[in-house]
Amino acid sequence: MGKRPPSADDVAPDQRVLTPLQSERLSAMSGVEAETLKGLSTVDIAEKLKWIIDPEILLFRRVCGRVVKRDPVTGVYYPVPFATVHVEDTDCDLIGYWPGGWPWGWFFPFKCRREEIATTKTDACGNFCVWIPRFDIDWILRWRRHRVCWPDIFIRPKLRDLLPLEELPHRPFPEPDPPPYELLTRLSPNALDAFAGSGGHLGDRLARLRESLVFGAPAPDLDEILDEPAFERELPPPLPSEFRKALAGRAEVGHDKAKTRGDEAVRGAIAMHAGIAVKELADLDLSRYIGPFFRCRDVFLPEWQAIVDVPDITFRVTQDVDGDGTEETIYQEGYFQVRWNAGTIPSPTLVASSIAVETRSCRVPEVACGNVPAIQFAGLHPLNNAVYLDPAIGYAKRPNRPIPPSGPRPDAETPFTGTLQLYGCVNIEKARHYRVLHSEDNGATFSVFTGVNWPLHRVDGSGTDHTTVDPTGWYDVITNPALYHEGRLVFEWSTPPIGKYVLKVEVADTAHSVFAASSPVALQIDNTAPTVTFTKLAWKFDFEPATAFDLANRTLLVACPVIRRGVPSQVVQVRAEVMVSANHLRDASLGTSGCGGGAFTELSTPTPHSSHWHDAVTDNTEMLSATYELAATALEGCYTFACTANSRAFNPAGSDNGHLLDWLYDPVYVYTHRGVSVSVVNG
Repeated sequence: MGKRPPSADDVAPDQRVLTPLQSERLSAMSGVEAETLKGLSTVDIAEKLKWIIDPEILLFRRVCGRVVKRDPVTGVYYPVPFATVHVEDTDCDLIGYWPGGWPWGWFFPFKCRREEIATTKTDACGNFCVWIPRFDIDWILRWRRHRVCWPDIFIRPKLRDLLPLEELPHRPFPEPDPPPYELLTRLSPNALDAFAGSGGHLGDRLARLRESLVFGAPAPDLDEILDEPAFERELPPPLPSEFRKALAGRAEVGHDKAKTRGDEAVRGAIAMHAGIAVKELADLDLSRYIGPFFRCRDVFLPEWQAIVDVPDITFRVTQDVDGDGTEETIYQEGYFQVRWNAGTIPSPTLVASSIAVETRSCRVPEVACGNVPAIQFAGLHPLNNAVYLDPAIGYAKRPNRPIPPSGPRPDAETPFTGTLQLYGCVNIEKARHYRVLHSEDNGATFSVFTGVNWPLHRVDGSGTDHTTVDPTGWYDVITNPALYHEGRLVFEWSTPPIGKYVLKVEVADTAHSVFAASSPVALQIDNTAPTVTFTKLAWKFDFEPATAFDLANRTLLVACPVIRRGVPSQVVQVRAEVMVSANHLRDASLGTSGCGGGAFTELSTPTPHSSHWHDAVTDNTEMLSATYELAATALEGCYTFACTANSRAFNPAGSDNGHLLDWLYDPVYVYTHRGVSVSVVNG
């Protein structure tokens, strides 16, 4: 922990004095003695040694990234705002460990030197950019190029490195090839998460993106997902069992007359394998590991290998998480987080620890206040404009509008979902306290929200405060909202399952005497997922009549369903009928997926009804049906029949950029995806 250091913004990048390690780097690249460079900035060096040092290596490269915190339940990344990113020039000795039979390798650092070369602050959305001297990056690249395989073994795997994209189907010319996003989403969520090790969240995120695609809307940034770390935390390496026992204190190594402590014995064994003196490993700690990393496949790698003087530019992030004016470390020792190269440098994502203070109010609306309390926005969505919301009924009018059989799309009745940030005005004359009330009986009686707090991030980056609320729901009015990013946030509401809620805010004086209240605003809430029920899933041979679907042994709605298509294999057909229902249905669709060796195709006879978009605000239940056929030449394997039903509820916090489309868009936040996997075998 420590006080916040001066920001890099306080000193221009080219005016920062070189650190001793930087002086050594530049000296090795330019031939100028390191002593000559000490105490100079790059602008000084460019002027003093302009005919000696190539000015190109004195330029800077801009590296941008983001700091996030992952929700352990949903897997959603939330930005960490106004944190300090420390950029450090690092030089470490490493013990490389490449266990036999594993596709990965690990490193154990020791004898490290680390010097800070830049600092910067994340913005309200956790983004940061920093200028790094080009010679620092060039030194890393040059160092790695001169060593066999080392440009590869210092690369942390991204999601794109693990997903089997080359195995996805390819659509032949002249039809346009499907974009990588479409190909990726054809993989099942289970397959995606099996490759990515993402805790069951990658498939869910991709499904949400796929279902939210709408004509004319901005395409989802697939690269942003694929460039996320495959492993967001350091994974422990599979140490040999004798090492684990010794380090756990359960064993001593050696004869009775010459027993050695377990950790000392382990260091001795590693030193012998790596070919270095054991005294060099005095500060080696096998509980401090980095990895996993890609393993070199071109040359033989010993299990243990010493690597000396490895350069890197690392990251450390601090944040005042408790508002005491002192910043705590929320991300530490980010070795090899950047894939340094001579071209475009990918953006690093730094996943902060659980103590970090994230925000769910990355984007905030512009609130214009008079001298009357008001609730003006839910997220970025206006609540005081009848074009967007009927304040009496509480439905948003623009997102997820019906699509009638003919004519223009009418106004929607779209409810809100998830956590809502309510913005408005409470900073009026004589107001010292305020509270937020809600009614579930259309305003007949009101209850006070209690026990809810949220962080307040100071816009100057000096720390984080929190709202203060007493047991009866009274909040202190912020004297100067401009000091905080969330200064106009009056309540952060974790919404209930479903219902219409009427909200209002009251302001009071020092004695908690209410003297003004806002106009009531109604909001319709729906966090319930649609229901999907397969009423029929049955098969038959293509030459059989339709009545064969109703034979007792043809239903696939059983445990471990199997289609036996004979020898030689025959063309088979599957009939799917599904009922979907929701409190606020947006749309639903049937579909199939295969194992890569064939696919069921939808037949045009009988006329399918495999997808449906609600055509009126009262259209909330539908029966879908389709018949599919599988060619006799398709491979045996597992095929899936699935239905996705989407609620039209939405969250207006701004993460989907709906505000940029003036809310005339079709997002998905709550959905149900149900599939039935069927084995197709010959016999």
